[in-house]
Amino acid sequence: MILDEQQLAKLTIEVFRDQRFTEPAGRWQAQFNPTELSFGLKNRYTNEQPAGASKPATSYAGGEPDQLSLEFFFDGTGVVDAGDTVRARLRALLDLTRFQPDSHAPYYLRLHWGDFVFPGVMLSADVTYHLFDREGEPVRARVKATFQEVVEPEDLAKAERRESADLYRTWLVREGDTIDGIAHRVYGAVEFWRPVAEANRLVNPRRLSPGTVLVLPPKAV
Repeated sequence: MILDEQQLAKLTIEVFRDQRFTEPAGRWQAQFNPTELSFGLKNRYTNEQPAGASKPATSYAGGEPDQLSLEFFFDGTGVVDAGDTVRARLRALLDLTRFQPDSHAPYYLRLHWGDFVFPGVMLSADVTYHLFDREGEPVRARVKATFQEVVEPEDLAKAERRESADLYRTWLVREGDTIDGIAHRVYGAVEFWRPVAEANRLVNPRRLSPGTVLVLPPKAV
């Protein structure tokens, strides 16, 4: 069976006031489904040169939020339906990027299209008008929209298992670094200097040599 435009599942954006997606604020539905969906993933790495080493040590510095790019098409000629004008449909979409006085931030969004779900915020929307009526009213337009992933803090912590016993990090000692200062920055408490000293078998923890690479054990150790 061939489905027509009215039978196809439409891409829908659920709108929320909060990052936890618990306070609904409405929904927006595309007039036409996008013909293309672009997805971007990016990681960050740092290159640190230990003293006396011929090459820098590369370490994982974290991941960037995923990004999603879509192109929406709007038609107000009446060929497909006689609903809202192109300007009204556009305004409803662009309002998702605007500052909200009650939450002091733009809306948080959850995009649905079939089995595809993407929680995030709209980073940008580039509008191009293609056709106007005799009064200068736009009757066709395209919008290239970019969305950035938003993950709830609790879900992110569970996924990354930040307290896992097999999670280790490294620290390149710089001039002026102290072991208690490193412990405070990494663990949030200076008393964690002792596990750091033990993990690195430091004879004199109070004297750190710049260029030394320290192993930072997880809290669970």
